[in-house]
Amino acid sequence: MAIVSACAYDARGRLVRPDQLDIGRAKIGLDLDTGGFPTFDRGHTHVFVVSASGVTQDHAHERVSEKLRRFFERAETVHGFRKIVMSKTTDMNRINRNTTIAYEILYAVERPAWSRSHSPESPHAGYHRDRGAAVHV
Repeated sequence: MAIVSACAYDARGRLVRPDQLDIGRAKIGLDLDTGGFPTFDRGHTHVFVVSASGVTQDHAHERVSEKLRRFFERAETVHGFRKIVMSKTTDMNRINRNTTIAYEILYAVERPAWSRSHSPESPHAGYHRDRGAAVHV
């Protein structure tokens, strides 16, 4: 499970980025989750990491791009989904020279009253344990 915290809003009604400590705790939980599926619980912020390795940087980029495409294809069907920030890291294994590219995505699934999304309601929104609806990233 990679729920960071409940969505919080400032006095102007803008979504507030979660505390870095809460993000760190969620990432630890994500590392311990062997399923590796994103969560889409309404009213919460979430973190998910998409990564791929390849024998060259181009190969790793192709693989991670496909995984990102599948993640966003699924996420954008969830009513209230909003990407907050996405960061990229690239690393090279010194032993076999393979490249690993990882994207950490911090996002919110806002409740309908706060949502800016115009996506149709997903039949699986909020069910982070429904493995049949999860994206295999």
